[in-house]
Amino acid sequence: MLKDLTRSDWIGFLDLAEDRIPPVLILRGTRNLRRHYVGYAARFDDVREVGSPNALFEDVFIGRHRGIDVGYASVYGGPMASEIAHVFGVLGTELVIQMGVCGALGDGIGAGDLVVATEAGCGDGASHCYLPGRNRVAATPDLVSRVTALPDLGVPVHAGPIWTTAALLAEGAAEIAQWHGEGYLAADMETAAAFAVAEHFGMRRVAVLSVFDNPREGSHVALVEAEKAAARAAGEAAMLRVLFGLIEEHGPKGGRWDAVSVRERAAGGS
Repeated sequence: MLKDLTRSDWIGFLDLAEDRIPPVLILRGTRNLRRHYVGYAARFDDVREVGSPNALFEDVFIGRHRGIDVGYASVYGGPMASEIAHVFGVLGTELVIQMGVCGALGDGIGAGDLVVATEAGCGDGASHCYLPGRNRVAATPDLVSRVTALPDLGVPVHAGPIWTTAALLAEGAAEIAQWHGEGYLAADMETAAAFAVAEHFGMRRVAVLSVFDNPREGSHVALVEAEKAAARAAGEAAMLRVLFGLIEEHGPKGGRWDAVSVRERAAGGS
């Protein structure tokens, strides 16, 4: 039944005005759903929380950045990412930006680096509901090129395929070695699902992820590594600068992506 709901159905369920349906959707992969919801909401104007009468959705809002309506959702794993992307796909949103952290698999990729996914391996489960039989789903190539060409981000940027897994605690040394051997630069839990739904609905898509650790170099999420905190903070800041550049470029007047504008964002402008 839910698959058959129409655009008008969702507008009614979510109590949305036609003129607030956003052209851009941000999905932030995280276990800390509310914390990131609050943090991102503070960066936008005219924020409207999006929910439904039966509380199907939480930690979702529509806000404005420089006159551009933007949807945001905190999501954890493929099912949550696919649900939000599906709803906004039905509504007519044009661009999905997957954000969050990842575990690096590639050699020489460290905490705080950015990984831009050229494609995502479908280990999540949800992606197969939208693209049956597909093992990988690609990002929109010109968006990948746009991000990787940005100057002065202040952190290393790596582009390549990533693996999307369904179960964080089920990954061990054997799985990490396998994914590395298959050429994946990093692993996350949402990108393949977001990309699959986006492709299904004809939405443009890109994933920009900040590296939390590199398990192949002896790091993992259960370790406390205070010395990496500054690098991770720099990666988060660079990821946000990319995010707002993508939003502005997608606006009706386009945006300015050059060395000057990137340095302005680096100084705190968004």
